[in-house]
Amino acid sequence: MSGSSGGGYVPPQRTKFDCETSIIRTNVSSIDLAVLAKHKQGDILEVIIGKNDALQLEDENGEILGAILHLNSPDIINCIKQGAEYEAEIIKINTPACQVEIRRK
Repeated sequence: MSGSSGGGYVPPQRTKFDCETSIIRTNVSSIDLAVLAKHKQGDILEVIIGKNDALQLEDENGEILGAILHLNSPDIINCIKQGAEYEAEIIKINTPACQVEIRRK
């Protein structure tokens, strides 16, 4: 058994979300198709806290494109409540799906 040291494999810990530098790529949930039709790849949306503390994507017209349901959603919500601002760039549209990259403004 070459290279065996007898120690077990220790998987890396889940990286803690950092309000300043973390970036998330995810699909948008509950998409409003009428709003999606007005957008293209590269458009920037604002990440806001909507009803019931849900993360939502709002365009420059105040229309909601959809919601963000991600493992780090609670982290982003906490960062926003502490004053951070986030934006979401549309990186892929394959109607009715839309993928965004969320990062700090």
